[in-house]
Amino acid sequence: RTTTPGETKLLASEVYDILQSSNMSDMDNVNEMNYRRRKAQFFLGSTNKRAKTVVLHIDGLDDSSRRNLCEEALLKIKGVISFTFQMAVQRCVVRIRSDLKAEALATAIASTKVMKAQQVVKSESGEEMLVPFQDSPVEVEQNTDLPEYLPEDESPTKEQDKAVSRVGSHPEGAASWLSTAANFLSRSFYW
Repeated sequence: RTTTPGETKLLASEVYDILQSSNMSDMDNVNEMNYRRRKAQFFLGSTNKRAKTVVLHIDGLDDSSRRNLCEEALLKIKGVISFTFQMAVQRCVVRIRSDLKAEALATAIASTKVMKAQQVVKSESGEEMLVPFQDSPVEVEQNTDLPEYLPEDESPTKEQDKAVSRVGSHPEGAASWLSTAANFLSRSFYW
């Protein structure tokens, strides 16, 4: 009752395989079943079907101001999950929904009017190739109601006299039976 349909199906196929393969040696059979179980559990409930990763080479991605422009353009695209920059090689790795086209990313970056994107793909021999996008712009669905980011500066601590102190560090040296027990426990166990 506590298993998912995928796990139930996997367990049923394991039982069937065990019953059908009585001529296989026990060790080979156990190894194969363990492999199938690990493989199926890895992919159960996986979100890999709903997202893909696109690597972009961005001409003009030279400094932090251009990076900020690129960030703003990518944040406006509905379907962008995350992105990271590799400034040394002018690259951006973007994770997007599977239904979003990479051309939409190129259109958004081209809308900055100072940068242009090309997709980085690997050839059959493993070499990286730059694939230019078509010059015709693609319709991009935009996030219009983006929330404001919280300020990054830290709030100053207030009421310094009420700060947390270590158990048993009384300034006047007086200790109660409760603090003695707490000190004993904190010294006796590894937290």
